[in-house]
Parts: sequence; C-alpha cells; structure tokens
Amino acid sequence: MIKSKNFWAFTAFMCLIPAGISGYSIYTRLAVHFLDDMVEIRPKPAPLGRGNENLKEEKVKEILKAEAAPSAAREEKADASKPEEPKKQKAVKMIFEYKSAAARSVSLAGSFTKWKEIRMAKRANFWKAEVFILPGNYPYHFVVDGRKTPDPGKPKTPMGESIAVVE
Repeated sequence: MIKSKNFWAFTAFMCLIPAGISGYSIYTRLAVHFLDDMVEIRPKPAPLGRGNENLKEEKVKEILKAEAAPSAAREEKADASKPEEPKKQKAVKMIFEYKSAAARSVSLAGSFTKWKEIRMAKRANFWKAEVFILPGNYPYHFVVDGRKTPDPGKPKTPMGESIAVVE
C-alpha cells in the first residue's frame, strides 16, 4: 500500500516532537551540572512544616510593634537612610551521613562543592563527611560505588537531587 507524502511528513514531524522535548530536558539537566558556579535553590532556608504559618506570625508581630510605637518606627526609618555595613554570613558545619555496610566507596557531590565529589570516611556501618556551607538550600547527592544516589528521607528537587537545608 502506497502512503502519500503528507502522511510521511506528518509522521516525521510527530517523531521530532518527542525528540526535541527529550533533548531540551537533557540539556537543562546537564547545564546545571556543568555550571562553574554554585546552584542555590533558595537564598534563605524555607520553614519546614505545613505552610507559611511562621511567616504570618512574624508579620503580625511587626505590624503590632509598628502600631504600638509610631515614634520608634520613625526613628528607625531615619536610621535606615544611613548606609549599613553588610553582615557577613558564617559558614555552618554540616555533617552528611550515608548508611550502608555493603558499599565499597561513597562520595558526596552538591552545588556547594561545584558538583565535585568529596570522599566520605567509613565508620562502623555508615559513611560520614563534614562540610562547611553558607546558609541556604542546596541540591546534593551521594555517589555510591559509582552510582548517583539521593539521600533517603530528605526532600527532593524535580531533577531527583536531595536538598540540604542550612540555617
């Protein structure tokens, strides 16, 4: 049976659509890994829990303070016009652990290491690494015997990486 040129053109076009989507998906994942800069999901840690209840409470407290002391608020605004020196953030010591007695080698890779693997030291039945990181949320994963493995029990990014929350 002979098919028309329109049929074959339509078939080729329909095959190119998934190929283009797959190529774009692979490109975005590789772009994250080959960036020379750290990838940070959120500059400050998000409160873990059911929602933004903590944020709402803080805003209510700020409003009540502003209503209670309007003269103090004016003084603060006057002081705010003066340039402040930026506060330096201190790096926080984070301990990463991976439990596996059968693993022969375990490494840690994340945006805070520019995706370069850091070898972890083996203790009794787990692997351990200590890293100093600035506050924020960072994607990371373990490399167990050459295979990328997310941290079990931690929140995940859409790309399958675990998220380290540093406060």
